[in-house]
Amino acid sequence: MNFRIVKQPLQTSIWSFRDVRLVLPARALSSAGDSIALIALMLRVSEYGGPGTMTALLLAFAVPTVVMIPFAGRIVDSHDSRTVLVSASLVQASAGIGLAFGDGLAETLVLVCLLQVGTAVSGPAWAALIPRIVGEDLVGRTTGTSQALVGVATLAGAAVGGVLVAWSGDRGALLVDATTFLVLAVVARLVVTRRRPERGVVPEPGAMTAGLRGIFSDALLRILVPCLWMFVLAGEAVNVVEVYLITGELGLDAAGYGGVVAVQGAGAIAGAWLTGRLVGAITRSRAVLAGMAAIGVACVLMGLANGVVTLLIGSVTVGFGSGLLNAAVGTLVVTRSAEAVRGRVVAALNGTARACSLFALVLGGLLGALLGTRMTFVACGAACGVAAAAAAVPVLRVKGLETNDSAQKVLSH
Repeated sequence: MNFRIVKQPLQTSIWSFRDVRLVLPARALSSAGDSIALIALMLRVSEYGGPGTMTALLLAFAVPTVVMIPFAGRIVDSHDSRTVLVSASLVQASAGIGLAFGDGLAETLVLVCLLQVGTAVSGPAWAALIPRIVGEDLVGRTTGTSQALVGVATLAGAAVGGVLVAWSGDRGALLVDATTFLVLAVVARLVVTRRRPERGVVPEPGAMTAGLRGIFSDALLRILVPCLWMFVLAGEAVNVVEVYLITGELGLDAAGYGGVVAVQGAGAIAGAWLTGRLVGAITRSRAVLAGMAAIGVACVLMGLANGVVTLLIGSVTVGFGSGLLNAAVGTLVVTRSAEAVRGRVVAALNGTARACSLFALVLGGLLGALLGTRMTFVACGAACGVAAAAAAVPVLRVKGLETNDSAQKVLSH
């Protein structure tokens, strides 16, 4: 597929915007803190029992985002962005401080849920604010750059997380995460650009489900967003058995497993960065399809791998495809949604993706038990390939891709 890349003139660089110079680094820093905190919490919870407690922790991270689908976006679209972002960041910081000084399992799980409630609100709020900061034309580049920076920060956080826990205990690691949320609160207060609800606008009927309706009322999004869901199902299902493929089937040690994960993360960074250079709905739609196809082929390749080189090629390709797909879908969802409901549409995207994550945990365990490690990779890869092929024809038939006519349709739906 041919991707069209446009060279932006110097004066339209995203870094020429003061608010971008504040927001993107701060969000990347927070992602590094989250990565550190995740390692600290997993090490803490592992002391309380076996897989059941770890599953409970993963559920605490995922369930609030799903439950908040009808509420998070409503909050974002109905209140001043500064108020929402500062409040959400302070909630997250409070949860982080609580996690640092609490150590019981039940207390940990409750505070993780509180942390994720804040995340469920702040994520759509930042995403909806970006077009106000840079304008519609630079949303794609800003989204791609942001995701690439977050990828780098997440890898860095994972690299130092274990060391930090060993040096200062989980309390120190969790206080670092809480500090990053305080930084985000300060940044949210300093950001000049604001997003406010229009005065005198009567809320539309059924506003609680406006996000999902916004996705499915758009001729393009109702095809491509399910592609993202399929990726989450397949990608996170193979995550359940990936460690067994790497350490069991191919015989690598813990360092080798970490290297494979790092390579996949590097591929995702590259994919997100490339997507940020693409312009137009047609090109981004092709990136989604290409990402799905790449993930499908790579999963099959990893399942059949007999050596480290093949495994690494498959891993970096999965990462690259996921970077393409995530950044492209994220940009399309923002640019093809009406301004008034953007928060709800992004919240719906985030929440449904998290719901797919929950199903993926169960699916990965079932497939691993029924098919074995290698065939789980092959089956999930084949499913991604079939989904990409099935989506290709209807995507190419969608009319008016380079317009935002769908946004008006969302408003009047």
